[in-house]
Amino acid sequence: MTTAIIAGLESLHENNCKTDENNCKTDENTCSTTENNDRELRAQFEEKNTKIKELQDQLKVKDDQITVNDEHQNNRIEDLKNNIYLLDNQLRTKDDQIEKLNENMHKTAVHIQSLIQENSRLNTKLFPENTEKKKPFWKFW
Repeated sequence: MTTAIIAGLESLHENNCKTDENNCKTDENTCSTTENNDRELRAQFEEKNTKIKELQDQLKVKDDQITVNDEHQNNRIEDLKNNIYLLDNQLRTKDDQIEKLNENMHKTAVHIQSLIQENSRLNTKLFPENTEKKKPFWKFW
């Protein structure tokens, strides 16, 4: 009986050792598989990180371009405002000149009208109508 127990324990021990060795081999495979997975994940992470950096660089370039375009547009707006201000001043000056010319023309028209009236009065005073009958010009006596 003792030998049977010893043989059973030895057989159990051998099975456990084989199972432990198989487990160790499986653990090593699992470890190597895990390491491979870790390497692949790291590679994917680095690849994604690189893509993110590239996209961030592209965004930075676009932001810089937008800033430059905004500056150009603001400068153009200021130039246009200045041009509008200058044109407005020129129009005001022209309006003032036209108003003065209209006033001068009106004054001149009034003056001409008064001269015409004065001329008419002088004509009536200088050349009174003859009430006597006129003689023909060939009869002077």
